[in-house]
Amino acid sequence: MLVRKDAKIRGSPVRDNVIRQIRRGKKKWKEAVEYGKRWFIESFFSAFKRWFGEYVTSNKFENVKKELVFKVGIINMLMTSGMV
Repeated sequence: MLVRKDAKIRGSPVRDNVIRQIRRGKKKWKEAVEYGKRWFIESFFSAFKRWFGEYVTSNKFENVKKELVFKVGIINMLMTSGMV
């Protein structure tokens, strides 16, 4: 949950707690909640879908798992070789 810079404490316990934590130090709050990790994961899956499409071609669950492992293996090889 990200709140405005001028956010006021209103009575919602979760929101108010976030506001207090951010006021103590935004950088510490970001590290504590691992802010930005979601962006990284969404970027990965966006690239994955661009390269391989949104669907798998296999019908059996075992083959779906194998297909996804194969595709992720290709991405890992490309990333370690520096091509991506």
